[in-house]
Amino acid sequence: MVDDGSRPYVQEFCKSYASQDTRFLYLAQTHSGVCAARNRGLDAAKGEYTCFVDPDDWVSERYLEALYGMMEKTGADISIVDCQLHYKNRTVENHFLNIQETALQGKDKNCLLYQLFSRKLCDYYPPELPAGTAWAKMFRTAFLKEKGLRFLKGLTRMEDILFCMYAYEEANHIAYRQESLYHYRVSEKSVSHCYDPDIVRNFEIFFYESKQYLDHYQKGELLYHALAMRELTAVHSYLRLYYFRNPELTRRRANQEIDLLLAREPYYSAMKQIDRALLSRQEYVFVKALQHRHYNLLRALIRARELIKN
Repeated sequence: MVDDGSRPYVQEFCKSYASQDTRFLYLAQTHSGVCAARNRGLDAAKGEYTCFVDPDDWVSERYLEALYGMMEKTGADISIVDCQLHYKNRTVENHFLNIQETALQGKDKNCLLYQLFSRKLCDYYPPELPAGTAWAKMFRTAFLKEKGLRFLKGLTRMEDILFCMYAYEEANHIAYRQESLYHYRVSEKSVSHCYDPDIVRNFEIFFYESKQYLDHYQKGELLYHALAMRELTAVHSYLRLYYFRNPELTRRRANQEIDLLLAREPYYSAMKQIDRALLSRQEYVFVKALQHRHYNLLRALIRARELIKN
């Protein structure tokens, strides 16, 4: 249990487990973020297998049993199960693949890898979340250490997508079963829903690292193009969580700053190569509105979508 600067009552709660059961190891650190916390756990891990569970989620009783069973049966480096997403007023099943059970290797792994770049690259795309989460998986610890797989320190968004990108690429076998055993709590207070003045910086770090991945493994032009479209659709998050929420920006000033953003790379080049085939209908409408600087329309679209979700 990695305590990333929690409150005293949480510390005492965790320590009580460690004092009663030697299988629990309590590690405390000053608040350093999710990447540093997970890396701390990886450094201390001594077991043959590694799983990640986020503090506000929970797992079914069969969670570890199912993941372990797949690893032992197939000799996979990674095993994956499905999840349920628990919103405030509803619960949604999220299947990462549309097959009951499989073991993937070679090019077959692209059904997972391509999800991390574009929903339009896949024959099937999960209804809520793609397969780029650290949780709902079991990793062979020796595999993680041998490949030097770590979370990028300092990144507060999409760090798990980058981790999975390299893990899927390096894994010899990946086992999957269509069984929802991980329970993900969708909180309005989570980083993906709150005002974030650092959102542009975090996304741009992610895009840079994604290109490093594409270069390192000499991927084809299709994935570079898909990443360019993702650079444009990411602006939706910029508007929703920063530019349209910043109390210090008037509408006019916000529009001016968005203009400056779109005039520089990577957005300037991406805007010149808009590919409808790599965008969903909603994404294409958003990108075209962005291209023509229809900021009032974009405000209305974002507001309408938030009302529907709530």
